[in-house]
Amino acid sequence: MSSKRIERAQQTRAALVAAGRRLFCERPVDAVAIDDIVQAAEVSKGSFYNHFPDRDALVREITAEIRADVERAVARANAGVADPARRMARAVCVYLRYAVDDPERAGVLVRMHSGHTSISTPLNKGLVDDIADGLAQGRFMVATTESGVLFVLGIAQLALIRVTQEPTAPFAVSLAQQMCALLLRGLGVPGAEPEAIAAQAADEIVRQGVFQDAPTPKGAAH
Repeated sequence: MSSKRIERAQQTRAALVAAGRRLFCERPVDAVAIDDIVQAAEVSKGSFYNHFPDRDALVREITAEIRADVERAVARANAGVADPARRMARAVCVYLRYAVDDPERAGVLVRMHSGHTSISTPLNKGLVDDIADGLAQGRFMVATTESGVLFVLGIAQLALIRVTQEPTAPFAVSLAQQMCALLLRGLGVPGAEPEAIAAQAADEIVRQGVFQDAPTPKGAAH
């Protein structure tokens, strides 16, 4: 294949992914047809099938790309942080900051959470490890690692939904403080620690974006 054909193929695939991402942010997956995607991407239907066998394959590529992007940001935010309670709050704050910086990608995450709740899902490995560490250290008091993972995912998902509805930094900071404190109390962190940890994480991650040593997404708000 010539370099020009390779470049055109890459452009077509990128257009399909961008169109799918935009449409899946706006509507449930079942409400988006392949015809809608190719029309939004301004490519032929045959071009779609040159790149993806079906709509679900496009969905998987888009969600995997976004989740991997956020998980890399979480890893940067938690580099050098050992306390599982702080790691948990900072990770949730990364998701909320992501919703401020890129509401479209966050909107896709809101609509496409199916299949991401299993503790065996590779993208949940960091969360599983942090819950397990918290239990081993006596920082968390939940019954099992799985129940802790599901609890965190539920809180994070609801907070993400709310920030996509009002993607401004001041609102996200306030919500992050409240939800992270609630999260840590639910995990069994005692005393005034949940509020203190949540306030620090919300300030550093959501307000200041100190983890962003790479360029922020297009349209980022500071």
